[in-house]
Amino acid sequence: RDNNPGYLEKARLWYREIYRQVQGLSYQEGGPIVGIQLENELVNNAPHLLALKRLAQEVGFQAPLWTVTGWDNVYGAQIPVDEVLPVFGAYADAPWTPGNDPLPLSPHYVFDPTRNDSAVGADLMARVADDGWHLPYERYPYATCEIGPGQQSTYHRRVRISPMDAYAMTLVKLGCGNNLMGYYMYHGGTNGMGRHSTLQESRATGYPNDYPILDYDFDTALSQYGEPRPQYGLLNLLHLFVQDFGSLLAPMEFTAPRVSPAPDDRDTLRYAMRTDGRSGFVFVNHHQRHEVLETVADAVLDTGTVVFPPVTVAGEVAFHFPFGLILGAQTLEWATAQLVCRQGQDYFFAAVPDIPPRYCLDGTTFTAPEGEVSVLQQEDVRIITLPLSQAVFLRKLDGQVYLGDNCDLYSRDGQILAARPGSYSYRVWQDGRFVPHQVERPYHPAELTLTPCAEPFTPPYAEELTLGGNVPRRWYHLHVSTDEGFVELTEPCDVEQIYADGQLAADHFDIGRPWRVPASLLFGRECYLVLTSPNPRVYRE
Repeated sequence: RDNNPGYLEKARLWYREIYRQVQGLSYQEGGPIVGIQLENELVNNAPHLLALKRLAQEVGFQAPLWTVTGWDNVYGAQIPVDEVLPVFGAYADAPWTPGNDPLPLSPHYVFDPTRNDSAVGADLMARVADDGWHLPYERYPYATCEIGPGQQSTYHRRVRISPMDAYAMTLVKLGCGNNLMGYYMYHGGTNGMGRHSTLQESRATGYPNDYPILDYDFDTALSQYGEPRPQYGLLNLLHLFVQDFGSLLAPMEFTAPRVSPAPDDRDTLRYAMRTDGRSGFVFVNHHQRHEVLETVADAVLDTGTVVFPPVTVAGEVAFHFPFGLILGAQTLEWATAQLVCRQGQDYFFAAVPDIPPRYCLDGTTFTAPEGEVSVLQQEDVRIITLPLSQAVFLRKLDGQVYLGDNCDLYSRDGQILAARPGSYSYRVWQDGRFVPHQVERPYHPAELTLTPCAEPFTPPYAEELTLGGNVPRRWYHLHVSTDEGFVELTEPCDVEQIYADGQLAADHFDIGRPWRVPASLLFGRECYLVLTSPNPRVYRE
């Protein structure tokens, strides 16, 4: 990974092959590619990064943005200044950390514009490296490529990411000035297998931690097998907002709170603002991973130009309120509901639990009824308020607004589908109201039968079952009645594997939740489950 001719020639061959596959797809050519990342987590070789960019340009690549990862160095990654955009990350936990002790409370749930994870606490260190380097953050917009809406457990650290862990952290970063919401991983997956060996990270192959052979579910927004998790709908609130109002938000400056609480401060309201000096958005977070925050009663949000009515912030909530926003020919002076999206002059808001949704339009205040979908018509503008429990199923598909009835909708080939088996219903926004639709879909959910049995064969990947030592194994024969839906494996265990027709089909490090497996993975095959007993020496949440 440096500028020696042999390595650069290999890089050139690699870049040529990638270019062959994406030629004609750049933004300049009318395609979707707006950014190209050079290398990954290379923190101390700016000349090499610049050489790779020049090499890519010689091959034919073009893009508005050339990016590199900006972390892993207290002073920020050493990059070719003004040639690349450094992008950053934020994770709710760190299961790659050595040891089995609980970690300190995460700093990612307070509004702090620090972009570089390794720089947290760096106020106790020198601000500039011995060679004079310090990443000039002020020259670059804030962008992320690795917000973690989930986390992959390692063998020795089993973590569980809650929906609010993912959503609140993403909202906080947006409030801190982040203008590029990039994730890792947004959709879990399955690792490939090598021709003669496994390909996952493991201590046996020189990595600091052991990961499952196949399972890269990441406990994230979309599971390894495509199931939406609750953070999928929560994050969608932010995605819809950025899609429709990003051009307003992007140039707005981050304004820090008067008091910046520490992660262990349970009493102080956590808030910040992004504003252009006249209008903007107030961001509030009332969630801290592994901590319960105290209720903040009658909080007054004063932007300097607008004073919101007092609100009581309680429970696990995170939200943003608009102020000074132009809606049609009117000004929304403030709203105590979260702006989600728009269609023409119809504006959709999500009510925050336990905060009455109120709106001030040109000096006139309106209150929407709580707990139901409501429509407020004021001159040329309609304001639609949805309870948060329903707003998480709001979607914009093919230019139309849809509301799933407790189901996640998507569009394919002109059809509105639900990301779940069986019948479903939804509503489409038409002429100022939601019009209901019902879709009947046959569904025969699989039933799972688990039968204890003797060991039918020596497991081909027994090394994964011995990560906690040479321990006894328990075997079960698996049978599913149909290939539809998911089945749940709930046996207490440490490591579990499924073999289908003698081949490793799935594996899992137990994190204390049922392991959901698609019935189609098992149906019509000779399947066995092998597992080991829980290991008290690993860290479990």
